[in-house]
Amino acid sequence: MLTIYHLLRTCLWTIPLFTVLWSVSAFAITYGISQALNHTSNVFPYISKTGTEIPERGIFSLAIFICSLSMALNSEIRFQYVRLMMTQMSLTPAEKSRWITANKLSLALGIVASFGLVFVASFQVNTLPVPHYMGAFATFGLGFICCWIHSAITYKLYKEERKAELKHTFILQILVSVTITVSFITFIISFASYRYQKNKGYGTKENELRDIFQSASISEWVLAISTISFVLTFIPGFRKIEFDGFNVKFKQLVTNSKTVSTACHHTVKSLDHVPRNFNCR
Repeated sequence: MLTIYHLLRTCLWTIPLFTVLWSVSAFAITYGISQALNHTSNVFPYISKTGTEIPERGIFSLAIFICSLSMALNSEIRFQYVRLMMTQMSLTPAEKSRWITANKLSLALGIVASFGLVFVASFQVNTLPVPHYMGAFATFGLGFICCWIHSAITYKLYKEERKAELKHTFILQILVSVTITVSFITFIISFASYRYQKNKGYGTKENELRDIFQSASISEWVLAISTISFVLTFIPGFRKIEFDGFNVKFKQLVTNSKTVSTACHHTVKSLDHVPRNFNCR
């Protein structure tokens, strides 16, 4: 527990890494179990279809719930990081108000999107599809909007700071956001088309509608993994901050103390006439 507490205090950048590794591992494990026990068809399934039967149902629900908490924690830390960055930027009152609002909006959307995962985990698509789909829409629909807002905020930080690190982060966020948007649109169109043709009796996912179903399922996997992986772009910023138990703040530069010690050492060496009881603190 002390190790976890230390990581949460001084190594906040490990939280996005944990989120992605945990989520992707959970998807892979539940898919592997469902395939091994023949709980899914031969057609590549939706993510939620890999967690509808026992025993993978319990693993899926627990893993997604932890992922939900972790995603919400990432949203909160990112909010605090942007807030700290804006305190050292020269912004007009109107600009400051606008970007503070954008930062709060990204936090609100991130929390709601994370909470949507709780619905996905708690309500199985086979038994309670309506709350399940509501949770999925909240996660993916609001999630991709949130990613674009984060990208805009990062671009503003880059314009003010002009640091290569922020430029690279912005480019990466744009690429991931485009991937999320394309996969989201592809999933919606493919899913709606498949359901319509299935209800009309044009075939099933095992034969005539196999291609359109595969398009929907693959795009859903890409959408989910891309959305979760977006938090990896937070790592460079999270490396600069720490949690002291009460507040999130910038880390103190260790090089400052080294510089002072070195300067003090050279000063003592050059002043041979100083008394021996001289102390350099």
